[in-house]
Order: sequence, then C-alpha cells, then structure tokens
Amino acid sequence: MIKNSSYSIVTTTVFLSLVIPGVSWPLDPPAAVSMLRDRSAAREMYQARCASCHDHPTDRIPSIDALIARGPDAIVNALVQGPMRTMANGLSRAEIDGLATSITGRAPLPVLPAGLDPNPCRKADPIKSAPDSWNGWGVDEANTRFQPQPSLRARDVPNLKVKWTFAYPGSKNSQVTVIGDRLFLDSNVGKIYSLNAKTGCVYWRHDAKGAMRTAPVVTSFATSPSGYAVVVGDDRAVVTLLDARSGKELWATKIEDHPRAMITGAPKVHDGVVYVPLSSAEEITTFEPNYVCCTFRGSVVALNLKDGSKIWKTYTTDDEPKPFKNAVGHELMGPAGGAIWSSPTIDAKRGVLYVATGDSYTDIDHIGSDAIIAMDLKTGEIKWINQVTAKDNFIVGCPRTGKIPATCPTPVGPDVDFGSSVILRAIGDKDILIAGQKSGVVYGIDPDTGKTLWRNKVGRGGAAGGVEWGMAADTNNVYVAIADAGADGKPGLNALNLTTGETLWHTATPVVPCNAKRCRVAQSAPVTAIPGAVFSGAVDGHLRAYDANTGTIVWDFDTAAESYDTVNGVKGARGGALDATGPVLSKGMLFQHSGYPGVMMVGGGQNLLMAFSVNGK
Repeated sequence: MIKNSSYSIVTTTVFLSLVIPGVSWPLDPPAAVSMLRDRSAAREMYQARCASCHDHPTDRIPSIDALIARGPDAIVNALVQGPMRTMANGLSRAEIDGLATSITGRAPLPVLPAGLDPNPCRKADPIKSAPDSWNGWGVDEANTRFQPQPSLRARDVPNLKVKWTFAYPGSKNSQVTVIGDRLFLDSNVGKIYSLNAKTGCVYWRHDAKGAMRTAPVVTSFATSPSGYAVVVGDDRAVVTLLDARSGKELWATKIEDHPRAMITGAPKVHDGVVYVPLSSAEEITTFEPNYVCCTFRGSVVALNLKDGSKIWKTYTTDDEPKPFKNAVGHELMGPAGGAIWSSPTIDAKRGVLYVATGDSYTDIDHIGSDAIIAMDLKTGEIKWINQVTAKDNFIVGCPRTGKIPATCPTPVGPDVDFGSSVILRAIGDKDILIAGQKSGVVYGIDPDTGKTLWRNKVGRGGAAGGVEWGMAADTNNVYVAIADAGADGKPGLNALNLTTGETLWHTATPVVPCNAKRCRVAQSAPVTAIPGAVFSGAVDGHLRAYDANTGTIVWDFDTAAESYDTVNGVKGARGGALDATGPVLSKGMLFQHSGYPGVMMVGGGQNLLMAFSVNGK
C-alpha cells in the first residue's frame, strides 16, 4: 500500500473527474474533499428517496439511465414544481441541485433572472387575429389539427428549412399558439413567452409560480389593454389569464384543492367561458410510504372568462372516494382516476363538450374511466358516457405478474387510457367523433348518442403504445400515429376513412442509423395535417411529412442531428425527442418544439423551438 499524500490527492482528483465532469481541475485538497462529501450526501439522498423506483423501473417510471439522459434541469423541475415535488419535501434548492448533479454528472442551469430576455423585440406590434392562425391545442374547437390555410403548398413542403431557433429551459414544454405574427408558448419551469413569429424576438416573458405544459389559448377580452388575453393552466391546478400584449396577469384561479391535481390538457374558451380539464400525478404514488391511494377524480371546470369565477364543475365519476380493503387486506380509497389529460372538444351545435378520460386508480371501478364523455356546455350535466375499456385499474409501478405491492389494484389493468383529444368532424349532413386509445384502437362514435359506429385496431397498443397524444383529420380521412415502442409493435402513420374506419394506407416508422441514445422508432407525437400533406414526429427526433393520398414520405428532418446558435443567444443548442407536442403551421411557417425527456426519451438534448419556412426565408 502506498502511503503518500500526493498520491491520495491525485487519486481523489481522478475519481472526481470521472464522476463530476465539467469541473475545472486540479482542485486543492480541501475543495476535493468537500466535493466528495457533497457527492456522498447526494448519493445517500438518492438511495433514500429515489432508488426504490428508479433502480427497479416499471411501466412509465424512468430508469436511472433515463434520468441521466433527461439531464439535470428536468430532474430539478420534477422535484421543485413537477410531479415528484412531494418526494423532495424538506430538501433545500441547493440539495436538489446537488442531487440532480450527482445523478447526471452535470449541473442544472441557473434560475433565469427577472427582466428582459437577451433578444427583445424593438417595438410591441399590435395583436391581429387572422383566419390562418393556430390557436390552442387543436387549431379549432373541434380539435381537428387540420390547418386549411397554411399559406404553404404541399409541393413546397420538401423545401422546408430552419429559419430560426429559440432555446428555453424546461422539459415537457408546450406546443405553440400562433395569432397573427405572434407566438405564445409556456414551459415546464413556469416561463410564458410571447415571441415574434418571423424573427423569434421576445415581446415579453411572464414568470409564473407553477410548471406549465398546456398550449396557450388566446381569446378576445374587452377589458384587457390589448383587447386580447392568454389562458394557461399549470401543475398546481391554477388557471391564469394574462394580457396578450404585455404578459401582465389579469386573474388567477385555483380550480382543484387535491395536492396531486394538475392541468395537462389545454383549456378551451367558448362564448365567454373557459373549460378546463383536470388530471393528476396521483398515479405515480405506488412507492410513497404511508400514502393512502387514491382520492383524485378527473373533472372539467367551467370558469367565467371575465373574472375566473367558477360556473360549474363535473367529475368523471359522481361517487366520492371512500375507504375499502383490497384483495390483500390493504386499506385504499376509491373510486379514483378518470383523469382528463387532453383538451376538451367543443360542439357548439349540440351545446356540449367531449372529453376522453384516463384509467381508474384502484379496485373500485367506475364507468367514467377509459371513456368518452359528453357534458352540457352550460350546466356540466353528463349527457352520455361511452366506456370502451372497463376495469383498467392501474397506477404506475405495479407489475402485472409476480408479487404485486399491497398498494396496487388487483388485478392490474393494461393502462390503455386516452391521452389524446376527441376529434369532431362532419360527414355530409352528419357528424362523427373520432377517438384514439393507447390500446391501438380508433373509434368512430355518434355524437348524439355516444354509440360506437366503428372501431379499427391499427396498432399493438399498451402502456407505451397505441395512440398517445393526438390525431389529425381533414374532410375525408383521420391520420393516426401509433407509438408501439418495443417488439411486435406497428409504429407508424395510418390513414383511416372517416365514414367507415377502413385503413387506407400505413407507413411504418423508418428505422434509421442510430446510436445507443436514438434507436427508438415509436411515433407518439400528435399529428398535424394541411391540404395534401400530413406531419408526424417520432421519438428519435425525426419530423416527417407524408403525402396525404399515398402515405409516401416527402420530407424528413432530424431535429436532433445538429446544434444551433439560437436567436436568444444560446450557443450550440440541440433538440431531442418529439413526443407530446406536434407541429403548428401558420403563414407559410412551421413551428415544432424538439426535446421531451419523458420515459421514451432517446437522449439528452435540450429544449428547442424550431421555426421552418420554405428555403429558410
């Protein structure tokens, strides 16, 4: 054994260089010892609070490798204001930063300072709504995700090139809204932006108190200085209204007191009322000690646009959760679940809205889970419910075979709930609802009765399969992306006839040369359509355009292949996976958020808003 102090210091330095990259070396001995001590504390913190789940991941729980790929900022966000904030109770921000650094080997970004961003717009242009805008999640109240006036011809799509990029912190950030020449977007670190669509300069940034991922919705608002307002929802179940020109808060309303409640689906605004869907993070409480699951019920809340006051609230099940003992004698609560993850669909002609719901959390079944529900716009009264999958009782981390934790439902359901919005479309003098499920099944439903008219299973489906985030429909067809990660799946894009549900064409997700971080081929991102072309993104970062008639790929762009110097001064920024947000088209431009550190994340990457135009002009 060599007993030499200099050897000890060198060994410590080499060890630290391996576990904490990015630190300047050499360090003096006290600094090295201090960093080792901090590293050890962070590892103990991980073992105590995180290892039981992330060292033995199941379903949507990310592995330690997936956490490393996500990067430190995603971890900090999840612990500070995201779904894992209860696991961080009692930790300081410095301890959380240390934990994220310990896991990933990289330090998180600093908190953004207040004030102007590096690239402010020189003048505050007036907001002018236009028929070719893209407002909210699905471009219209029917959630068709079809842009009839893109100012972009299908034959020009192969010439789309990057015009500018904008980098911003966060992870599961929002899809953009385009109103005239203005963009609106929010982020998973609570930053809301208004940008110029042509240049990417910043009109304003609003620093909110909660994480956001809902597509902003712009509405006329007579009492705001600009005449327009922006509606957003956050992970605290708070709905906020901002002046569209200045970003100033006009009102904020908390619509649910459940500690795990959050808003993931974009609100809808119709006739002076804001309709807000509620989801929750209670589905990931499996390994939390002493937590009695589950008490959250999905709901829609209607608010008065004028002041944010509540008009009505309707749950996906009328029965309040009550204690019961499951098959192994463990005390739980139920019924629970039926979360609404997606944006409601407005049917003004019938005076109703439609929502698609998530699974049930415990053994107490309820008909409002894994269902399409119609509610009266004025009263919230449920008109009909079409439950397509019963007994899908599920919470994350429950194995379907072997020893099942006492907190899990028995048997464990397949987790094939709805994550995408319902589409309302006219077929001649009749209407039809289209709903896509994680089971891989697409349904055609009668909007008057809720009766299923047709069904087509176009993918294997499963917890990480089937229809994940959304479809698009023109006047003839519905375009369906299928995730189906893993073996025996059918990932790709499909065109189905609206009237019959018949499959017209299927184009498999191309398998491209990859590395260890970018080999997934799942197509889970929402689809967008324009006349003659359909856009669909994959988790390997590729955004592709397809001929609407044949399914032939006419444009393929890898959003994660290159680094970019962004318009807001970030050097060498990169994108990542395409997952929860789809492309938005307006005034001849396409906007796509690249980077989604979810369970199916394919690599580190950052968060990049990419603006495309024909030949980049």
